[in-house]
Amino acid sequence: MASTSDPSTDPFQPTPVPSITESKPFPIATTCSTPPASQSNSNTSTDTDELSTPSKLARPHLSQRKSSGTMIIPRDAPTEAPAQDFPPEDARAMSPRRSSEETDKMLVSARLSIERRAQDMQSGLAAIATQIETVSKNCESLDRQNQALQDAIGDMTRSLSRESLSSKKK
Repeated sequence: MASTSDPSTDPFQPTPVPSITESKPFPIATTCSTPPASQSNSNTSTDTDELSTPSKLARPHLSQRKSSGTMIIPRDAPTEAPAQDFPPEDARAMSPRRSSEETDKMLVSARLSIERRAQDMQSGLAAIATQIETVSKNCESLDRQNQALQDAIGDMTRSLSRESLSSKKK
C-alpha cells in the first residue's frame, strides 16, 4: 500500500515553525468574558493594544508541533564514552577522578593524621585530668586549713568572752 504524505495532515512530518522576527504575531487566546476586538461594540485603545502586541507567545496547536521522537538505544550500545588520553595542560586531564593508588595513599595519610590528632587530644585530656587532681588536692588542703583557722578563731573568741565575763564579776 503506497501512501502519499500530505504535510498538512501527517503529524510526523516536520512543519515550519514561525520565527519571532516574522511580521505576523501568534494569535492571543482571549477569555470567555472578554469578546475579541472585532466583536466588541466599543473599541478602546487598551483593547487594541492588548491584541496587537502579545505579552506572551502562544504555543502552537498539538497538530502543528513537531514530534520529538523516541530515543531508542540498542542493548549492546556502549554505555560510557571510551577513555581518552589528554595532554597534561588540557583542562579535561585535570579531572577530579583519582586512581586506586592515589585514593589508598590519601586514605593512609588521612588515617595517620587522625591517629596523631587523637593521640594529641588524649594527651591533652590526660594533662587536664592531672590538673584536676592537683587542684582538688589543693582544694582539700585549703578546706582543712580553713577549718583549723575557724576552730582557732572560735577558741580565741570563747576564751576572750570568758575573760571578759570573769573580769566583770570581780
